[in-house]
Amino acid sequence: MAWLEAHLTPEATKTTLYHAVRLLFRLYVASLLLAGTYSVFWLAEVAGLIPERLLSTIWVGIAIMGTIFLVLLITLFYTSNTR
Repeated sequence: MAWLEAHLTPEATKTTLYHAVRLLFRLYVASLLLAGTYSVFWLAEVAGLIPERLLSTIWVGIAIMGTIFLVLLITLFYTSNTR
């Protein structure tokens, strides 16, 4: 924090801190949602409520959505850095 205070104005330091906290909170909420969803699917599988074929389809769908998101994120990252 001292490095930020030495190189930035107090307003910019507060703004940067707010953005960092907001990002960390969003990551925390996303990880809780992901862990909760995984737990529900795992419990349903253990209880035998979801057929094996449907469960594998759900996991493949989640993997495909994650891959598409990653490809879009990398594309947007390189696009924003080339300006």
